[in-house]
Amino acid sequence: MRTVHLFEDLLGYRLRRADVLAMARLSQALAPLGLTPARVTALAYIHRDEGCDQAALGRALGINRASTMGLVDHLSASGLVERQPGADRRSHALRLTAAGEAARVAMMRVLREMDDVAFAALDTAERAELGRLLNKVRRALTPPADGAITFTTTQTE
Repeated sequence: MRTVHLFEDLLGYRLRRADVLAMARLSQALAPLGLTPARVTALAYIHRDEGCDQAALGRALGINRASTMGLVDHLSASGLVERQPGADRRSHALRLTAAGEAARVAMMRVLREMDDVAFAALDTAERAELGRLLNKVRRALTPPADGAITFTTTQTE
């Protein structure tokens, strides 16, 4: 019996299905490091913007304050991130510890390996084209600075 996916003609649906499969594999590959995709993203951001505070991290990840605090609490308790005095008495500057930097290096290796697995069916030119197209779609979906979202219809039912 053949499985029928009702929305296979919709690119967004197909992209989401591929994402679900890729994220499941990524989660499995990161588990031995004690990391999740969310923790990986947080470590990468803190590495890039060393000294950022929790509010900046939360905005960058698109998560609320409570979730950000829980994430940073976990990373701190795991010895991957340290809180240092911030710009004011209420904030903390976040920095990777030596263990956090080692975890970041290991996670980057896993991410590259997973990219190789996920996109093995594509040659170099196809990978570049897919990257270009995904960036174009992401830009189209990014809300303007004023927060207004407009939709246009290209096809009628």
